[in-house]
Amino acid sequence: MASKGNPILSQVLVLLLATAFLVVGGKCSRENDKSPTSSNALSKLCADVDFPQLCEEIIKGASDAKNATQMAIQALSLRATHAKALALKLGSTASGYLKSSIDTCADVYDDAVDSLQTSLDNIQRRDKGALFSNLSAVVNDIVTCDATIKGGDEDPHAVLAKSNKVMKKLGSNCLALADEIHF
Repeated sequence: MASKGNPILSQVLVLLLATAFLVVGGKCSRENDKSPTSSNALSKLCADVDFPQLCEEIIKGASDAKNATQMAIQALSLRATHAKALALKLGSTASGYLKSSIDTCADVYDDAVDSLQTSLDNIQRRDKGALFSNLSAVVNDIVTCDATIKGGDEDPHAVLAKSNKVMKKLGSNCLALADEIHF
């Protein structure tokens, strides 16, 4: 996660959290019945996310918004776990700035996996506020890695940036799907 005392990273986190809550708040007026029972209903659930095709691929077989959100969180957790393993492998042969930036990414991927597990727990406890906070933290973790590797032309940076791009899409979809859960 962001290091203590770094005002830029703190401002990024505040901005991301504020954006997430604005997005969530703007969706409150939608119809309340989003319980998918068919592929048409799943398509309807994914219609309000930023990346609907990715959403539909991830939540196939979901029984309702809660289940769809859990499936999306699990997919993102798997992706973050793989990204962490990749970062650890790449970092083991790197040095200097390259190693430092890759190690930062490995750390934030680890934080993301923890936050995603906590997000699943938040769903079980029916704590929507904490769920949004943890999912927003995950997106912030990925943005932190992006900021660390930005401008790096080395191949490892490009590999991690590509993984981050997919994870940001998944994270965005997780936030939108979580908004559809009605406890």
